[in-house]
Amino acid sequence: MAHVHSPGLVLRMDPDELIREGAVCSCDEHEAVHAQHYFLCIEATPRDGLWVPLFGGPRVGTKELPKSVRSGDPRWLGSAAHYGHEEVWRASHKAAQRAAAAAHDSSSGKLPNRVKPEGVPPASEFAAVG
Repeated sequence: MAHVHSPGLVLRMDPDELIREGAVCSCDEHEAVHAQHYFLCIEATPRDGLWVPLFGGPRVGTKELPKSVRSGDPRWLGSAAHYGHEEVWRASHKAAQRAAAAAHDSSSGKLPNRVKPEGVPPASEFAAVG
């Protein structure tokens, strides 16, 4: 899995593995996602990225990512994708890779799960994370 970590990349990741690898979340641990989820990268530096969990259905205060801005694996394209602004994870690229491997992410470097640039919400809209 040779992904370029940049805004718009979507990986299926295991939050427990993210935590084991030193990732931090903007919300309390008991409020954070615990099961495997798709995560959208909204910002990236050479060292790490900001990742937002995506939900398969609407929740209070969430927004939907329309299918018209998404590309990649059929499993990702066949599911709904909603995000909230309260939960953001900061994870090193290594942590994201390991969490994706633990969740058996099915995208690849040749066919990554992506959101077009115009569909990626700006990081300034999200809760601050350390």
